[in-house]
This record gives sequence, structure tokens and C-alpha cells, in this order.
Amino acid sequence: MGRMVSFSKDGVEVSGYLAEPEFGKGPMVLVFHEWWGLVDHIKDVCDRYAKEGFYAFGIDLYKGQRAKDPENAGRLMQDLFQNRFSEAEAMVKAAIEYFKEQDMGYVARIGEFMLGATGFCCGGTCTWYFGAKFADDFKALVPYYGLYSIVPIDFSKIKAPVLAIHAGKDAFIPLSEVVKAIEECNKENLNAQFIIYSGVDHAFFNDTRPEVYHEEYANDVWEKTIAFFNKHLK
Repeated sequence: MGRMVSFSKDGVEVSGYLAEPEFGKGPMVLVFHEWWGLVDHIKDVCDRYAKEGFYAFGIDLYKGQRAKDPENAGRLMQDLFQNRFSEAEAMVKAAIEYFKEQDMGYVARIGEFMLGATGFCCGGTCTWYFGAKFADDFKALVPYYGLYSIVPIDFSKIKAPVLAIHAGKDAFIPLSEVVKAIEECNKENLNAQFIIYSGVDHAFFNDTRPEVYHEEYANDVWEKTIAFFNKHLK
């Protein structure tokens, strides 16, 4: 359903996987990949959004690099956040501006470009971070098990409603950090919901990883995610 695309905006090169809805026009969801990179799982997620009536763009923040083992994935993620995050920020800004100019993501009934963001693992972190950085552009945020300590998230800048997803047995994100995030949302009076699925580990939504995938919870959170985006983007 989708395809790889590349474009340039204001001198910034961006590539990623674009999936388009079959019927009519719809809002857009920017999908941030896990620490593995823009792998087939993320492309499949984009295709699933398209089937639900959304344009979905899986932005490739690793610029073509992929990881097949945790060691390399960790290296790529650390490089992104420590050395290339200003570049990633420019790529996200360029993608937003580019798609504003395209005939996609515009919802006539609302009369504006309707953009949401979601992501998994480090992509969940990006959802939080860029949801604050480009707060006027994002209308809904659904971060899946985002890490809160790898980059500073300015909760005070977030304007969009948030549905944050976490795993109760997440080895990467202690529940204490999730509680701190909730406290920050309370402090800023954000429209934020947190769902914690007990008994499952990090990446329980990823059906390509049988060691952590939980089918029941994955289906449940997908239904909740689509309902959330339908409510706030359509």
C-alpha cells in the first residue's frame, strides 16, 4: 500500500515510508520508528493507519541505517540523540512544512491540516519531544513506551491531547519515570491519558518480536489509538 519517498524542503533532505488511504482525503499521522530504524514493522504500522483512513509517514531519522541486534540499535539511538538530534529536528520540521503543501492531511470539514504523531521506544520519546517543539502543528500525540530521560521534554509547551502507552514490566522505562511524567502533566494541566498494561514488557505491540509481543493488548491498544486519532484529527 505504501512506498518509500524522498523530498527536500528548505535545503533539508527527508526520506521515509508513505502510506495513503484508499478512499478520499484524511488527516496525517507522523510515525517515529523504534531504535531498530525504519524496519518492515514500522512500514506495516503505516499501512495499517492508511487502512483506517489516515495518511501515515514513517520518517527515517537514521537516514537508511537499520539495526539487527540490540547493540547496534543502541548505538544508532545514542548517536541520534547525542550527536544528530538537531539534524533530526530539522528533518521533522521540513516534513511538516512539506506535507502542509501537499494535497494530503487537510481535512475540509475542519478546514486545516490535521497532523498527529506516534512512535515506539525512542520514537515515543520523539513523539513527546516534537509534540512540544512543534506544538502548533500537532493535534494529537500517542507515544508508545517513550523514554523520558534521554532528552529533556518540555511538558509546558505541549498543546495537543496525549495518549501515552506503557508496559508494566518495561525493563527500559521504570514505572517511577512514568509517574514523574504523569506529575509533569498534572503540573501543566495537560489533556493526557496514561495506559499501563501490566505483565508485559517493552515493545509488546511489535508483532515481529514473539518474545515480547502480546496479541490481546496489542489489539486493544490499537483500537484505542485509532479511536483517539479519530476523535482529535477527524
